[in-house]
Amino acid sequence: MSTDAFNAREFRDALSSFATGVTVVTCLDSNGEPVGATASSFNSVSMDPPLILWSITKTAYSADAFINAKHFIVNVLSAEQVDISNKFARSGIDKFADVVVEPGIGGVPILPGSITCFECEAWATYDGGDHEIIVGQVKGLRSAVGSGLVFYRGAYATAEAIPTLASVESNDVSHFIDNYLLYFMSRATHQMGEEFHQLVVDDGLTTKEWRVLACLYNENSMSLADLSKRTMVDQATLLELSMDLQKQNMARVQHLDAGTKITGTGVGQERVEHLIKECQTAESNALEGLDSGAAETLKAMLKRIIKNTD
Repeated sequence: MSTDAFNAREFRDALSSFATGVTVVTCLDSNGEPVGATASSFNSVSMDPPLILWSITKTAYSADAFINAKHFIVNVLSAEQVDISNKFARSGIDKFADVVVEPGIGGVPILPGSITCFECEAWATYDGGDHEIIVGQVKGLRSAVGSGLVFYRGAYATAEAIPTLASVESNDVSHFIDNYLLYFMSRATHQMGEEFHQLVVDDGLTTKEWRVLACLYNENSMSLADLSKRTMVDQATLLELSMDLQKQNMARVQHLDAGTKITGTGVGQERVEHLIKECQTAESNALEGLDSGAAETLKAMLKRIIKNTD
């Protein structure tokens, strides 16, 4: 459709039907003085890296400060901050007068009371017609509980979650999953291991390599079949992985008449020694609140389940 089909007023009215959150974006100008502007043009751009954008009118008094700023902060306003929104939307006044702020990234002011603050490093700017589009990489987050301030059809509103059917149903309703042992085991395993396994990856090992080296710790020796059960890795993949560890002197692979045997080495033990300690710490944290007897009973029960399902 040609823009001749509508005028600027009609376009603005149409845009107002899209409810937007209200933010105040802050930065420091070239003299290190705080600058702030109310903006509803905030939006997300990317998760990896974490990028957001907002836009400012090119004719705005503070446009140059924001375009040239190395850092800026998007303060997402709460429903109680209508006065702050109005104040920072005005021009020709000292917007920070009587406003208590906290220093954020690069010394940029943070507005306390905001429900979320995105602390950003300037990423890029783009021409957007009569606006300048400013993209920032999020370097820090601060969040609080509260209702957000919304602008809709030229007026302020509040953002509240709409209750779903599940949230209004009686809490007495029993679900199959709530009493299913495998669900609890899977969830506990996932939650207990998620953070630790990230440590393994950050340390430069795959989870499969970690399992193998942990099983071979103290230079243990195991058949390929037994190690496959212990590590939950199929034998073909395990053999290939073990051969690669042998090249790094972290395991020894022997092809015997009785079958293939994998043995740990001192190098392999040293490679995962610190991870063993991290693993033990993760276990201790997960078992917090259980006495030693209960923990041992739990392990014995799980061993029985493993034997029954082998």
